[in-house]
Amino acid sequence: MNRTSVPTVQRRLLAIELKRLRERSGMTGDDLARQLGWSPSKVSRVENARISISEDDTGKFLDLFDVSPSRRSRLIKLAAHSPTPTSWRHLEPLAQNFLAFLEIEALSTSIRQWSHDFVPGILQTEQYAKTLLDSWRLIDTNLTARQVEERVALRLGRQSILEPPASTTYRVILDESVLMRKFGSNSVMRGQMAKLIDMSARTNIDLFILPLNSTHGVLEAPFVLLNLSGDETPGSSLPYLDSNTADHFVFDDIWAAQLEREFDILHDSALSGDEARELIQKHHDGFAS
Repeated sequence: MNRTSVPTVQRRLLAIELKRLRERSGMTGDDLARQLGWSPSKVSRVENARISISEDDTGKFLDLFDVSPSRRSRLIKLAAHSPTPTSWRHLEPLAQNFLAFLEIEALSTSIRQWSHDFVPGILQTEQYAKTLLDSWRLIDTNLTARQVEERVALRLGRQSILEPPASTTYRVILDESVLMRKFGSNSVMRGQMAKLIDMSARTNIDLFILPLNSTHGVLEAPFVLLNLSGDETPGSSLPYLDSNTADHFVFDDIWAAQLEREFDILHDSALSGDEARELIQKHHDGFAS
């Protein structure tokens, strides 16, 4: 039975995706209610995330629209959301928003990301990740060595979405300062630069570098744009803002649209392909033994 409660991030995202499907088809809420045998108020409450929707009802909803098998599977997994997946039980001390991010990241068909402070976790080497987390222990004195190991393993495990069969499309813009900011030894940095070069050659990954001497109009804090539909048209993404001290999703349409535009502006000023790899190689070579 559906019940009213504080909506989870997953429920809110599912509601947005379902409403988008209906509106793009030209169907009204009343039309949908008649076809599903629901009351108009149930349609409204589902689409506004005021109540949860079961996997069965999600399937019936999707039957009315032209939805690919992969997208259907992703949306039903959102409906089946459990508060804390068993494999993440040891991560419960982490912010709930981050746990939601992990689930939605794993379900996304495409991800866009901007970072100006360090290499994103999904591209980090084991040693780079460990160095970052060890340094954070100077601030968070409750973070144990075992928790550092668990979080390093989590970061490495997340990278599987970039591998077959998922092969999630990933476009990332790094500020050149990321390549220069030293974490750990020269060996750690060379290993991280080498991994960036290797990952940038994959067909599902586009890695861009924003040179320090480039001219651009914005320099927004780091953010991620998550897409479940394989569609990067304006308004189709769920933005996520993350830092060591705070994280949250952006459900405000105006703010989300601004972040999408900012990604496009940064992208237009960034180096790509061989030019980006040449700049990474330059910084790799700069970390001499």
